[in-house]
Amino acid sequence: MLQEAIKASLETQADQLTPVKTDTPLPATLASVYNPILRSQGRSLLDELQPDLLPNSIIGDGFGVLGKEEQQLVREVIDGHKRFMMSSRQSVLIAHLLGEKNLSLLAALETTADIRKCEINENFRLFDLMGLLSYRFVTDSVLTCYMHYLSAHTSNVYFVSPLLYKWMEDFRTEKLHFEPDWLLYQYVVWPLNLGNWHWVVAVFNSAPGSTIYYIDTLNGTDKQAVKDSIPPNLYSILSCLGKSVVPPIEWNKEIEVILVPRQTRKNNDCGPCVNEIARAFARDPEGFMAGEIDVNFDSLSLRCTQASTLLKWLHHDVCDN
Repeated sequence: MLQEAIKASLETQADQLTPVKTDTPLPATLASVYNPILRSQGRSLLDELQPDLLPNSIIGDGFGVLGKEEQQLVREVIDGHKRFMMSSRQSVLIAHLLGEKNLSLLAALETTADIRKCEINENFRLFDLMGLLSYRFVTDSVLTCYMHYLSAHTSNVYFVSPLLYKWMEDFRTEKLHFEPDWLLYQYVVWPLNLGNWHWVVAVFNSAPGSTIYYIDTLNGTDKQAVKDSIPPNLYSILSCLGKSVVPPIEWNKEIEVILVPRQTRKNNDCGPCVNEIARAFARDPEGFMAGEIDVNFDSLSLRCTQASTLLKWLHHDVCDN
């Protein structure tokens, strides 16, 4: 039943991520639903993939009829969001970081909307926003939208879809077609979802022979220990990008580690931290790879500023993009 609901959704609903004010649905294709970042930059990806092969991360993101587990998840997200927003210690700072427009939007939606169906933008729901404005894990849509936001404001960094690594892991494939226009970008940011529970990121210069850098916000101070934890198939998966051009591009197979401040414990911040790393890298790639790291992993600031950025870009000021 769930698979049928997914197929029906793909056939009848467009998944338009690029900010646009329109009530006219566009014809949906799996490529546009699954990978809006690459689509928005003029690329075609996964055209041969069938709807019933969507990865678990997509299925778990709320398509179809809600079962008991999904209903419980919705209750937990609402409860976590309310506790986050109403904390006497931080509510004033939250109000300052979010601003009057966003607080008004939240107040209007939270009392009237089904959080699974209510869309802030066609690809970013109230459910995604509530998960971000809490201390819970964030959905794939939060990272996808934020990478898309960065790609719209950066000219020399190619952002790979956050969904791609998990899909390649689920279906055990390292063969994928990329359009060669990624060569127009000097740097690459590739968010990686490990086991559907933790986000890390790889960054590198796209030039042949460049070093790939791996960043895990659960790192300690032992760089070798972090290096030992790198997924063994990471280079072979990342190299599918280089193999998509002729002649193929190869990078240094010895992946290096960049240590960053450790994320706040027990706050499920790895997704917002990856967003922050991507933002800092896009601002100064060479400085970042040289160890000049300028990131803010304060959980409250991280979540509120990213929510404010996405709401401004996707909802309030879409005509300014």
